[in-house]
Amino acid sequence: MKKSIALILVVSFALVMVFAQGATDDGVYAGVSNKAYRPLNSSYYDGLNYSLFRNPSDLATTRLRIEGVSVNVASYNFAQAVQNRSVAEAVANFTKFKFGDKKNWINYILGLTLEAGSGYNDIIGVSYNGGAQINNFAFALNVDATVKSMPLIDSDGKIDPSKRSILGNGYLPLVDYAISFGYGRRIIDYKDLTLDIGASIHFAGKVYMKQINYDTLKGVLNNSIGFEDLPARGGFAVPLDFGATFGLFDQKMKVSVSVNNINGYYYMKNYRNLDSAALFRNGTDSYVVYTPWSVSSSVLYSPNFRNFNPTVYFEVVDMNIYFMDELEKSSPFKEMVKYMNLGVKFDIYKIVSLRAAYKYGYPELGVSVGYKGNSFELVYGFQERGEEYGFKPVDCLSVRFKLGFDK
Repeated sequence: MKKSIALILVVSFALVMVFAQGATDDGVYAGVSNKAYRPLNSSYYDGLNYSLFRNPSDLATTRLRIEGVSVNVASYNFAQAVQNRSVAEAVANFTKFKFGDKKNWINYILGLTLEAGSGYNDIIGVSYNGGAQINNFAFALNVDATVKSMPLIDSDGKIDPSKRSILGNGYLPLVDYAISFGYGRRIIDYKDLTLDIGASIHFAGKVYMKQINYDTLKGVLNNSIGFEDLPARGGFAVPLDFGATFGLFDQKMKVSVSVNNINGYYYMKNYRNLDSAALFRNGTDSYVVYTPWSVSSSVLYSPNFRNFNPTVYFEVVDMNIYFMDELEKSSPFKEMVKYMNLGVKFDIYKIVSLRAAYKYGYPELGVSVGYKGNSFELVYGFQERGEEYGFKPVDCLSVRFKLGFDK
């Protein structure tokens, strides 16, 4: 085991040195494309995604956990959009399981788009997850597709700050995916003190269309413009995550630290369209995009009651990024709340789960119903999309279906 860990560290360091030589920030797309990939669902209560993408030391707890199919749809700017009659009617039809009518989807997505505002934002995201943990090993396939909004790129290839209306925005369909493997092991095991360590590796891909405008997006939704006509970029990376967790008071309290996205260098090329980018076919103009690594820590306490079990959680994420990016802003201490997550979860008979959090500076509420790895979940909260905290809070409604088995 020690030799395996040493080998992983050596390989990751070598990869960092190779890719770092030509790393760039992806030019005008830097605010969208150069972010480390995490699935839409990867919080501490999300099981497999949390273990593989945030804290792989969680895999040191031996279990059988199968995530057969997990689908999540996240709608941003939902509160304002649903006030539009056509959007409200589309939502009403979705609640009646009328998903086959293309008109409902067009009205719904255009409604969300019109509320995106100027600057950077997300419009809609869809996530698929599947995988398993068997004993202390885990594997998964994760795919996230998101439509993002950003300032318009002018004819000179630069961000145009004068365009501030929704019709002046540019849009970026982005797909992130990864095949992941992880392993965890307990190296100290006493009743009142345990130490777990773990590591995960991701064979990750990133594909995005070059910016399209509102008219082009409408044409795509109406099938008057084909995806095959829209140029794209794509590439791959092999990032690694490491985690360690101290268990205290008979595992009722867990103190964790993780280092994520080591070797987050994407080898990118330009492609004729999205299909060619996804298959890495006939690419040109190679370049390397750097997505930053991060250090996070958390404290979790749960008394492990049988029928009604509360869990309290406090997390500080991306601590090194805070010190690099936020100290020069006008209110650096206020910016700190964007990196903190304080939450509480109540599990009732292991069937109903109620959650509330002050997450990254804004409230979030969630409820899920399910049993032994199968669940239906609703989450509503806010996220910051402005340059500084409080500039642009964006609401998000997330709906998730999960089929699987958890023992």
